[in-house]
Amino acid sequence: MGSGSGKLKVWSSREGSLVVFDAATTQVRALKKIMAAAVRRDGGKVRPVLGPCEVRIWTSVLAEKAGAHDVDNIAKAVLDALGGVFYRDDRQVVRLVSERFEGSANRIAVRIRPLDGPVAPVALDEALLAE
Repeated sequence: MGSGSGKLKVWSSREGSLVVFDAATTQVRALKKIMAAAVRRDGGKVRPVLGPCEVRIWTSVLAEKAGAHDVDNIAKAVLDALGGVFYRDDRQVVRLVSERFEGSANRIAVRIRPLDGPVAPVALDEALLAE
């Protein structure tokens, strides 16, 4: 699909927000701009997270577009697009999971959850292989 508009649905509660974006583009550069415009237009009643938060991104792509999205590029576009509405700045995101799978539509779902505090430190050594 080329560039165009996207359809945004937002659910919000004290536990966080869920954003579902029916993407009208498979181009990541255009996605950020389109999603940001939709978020600013339709996400205005959401209370932004003020402290650290977790973001989980699920990207569904049509079979013929399965190689078109890199999870890291999608994550960057989504984090930038949601900033200023769902959280003040994407530096507040201290936990991020981004997954891509083949689905029945080009769709992105994002869950934003506030965390109670900072993420606990982890020893960055070979002990991580045991998990």
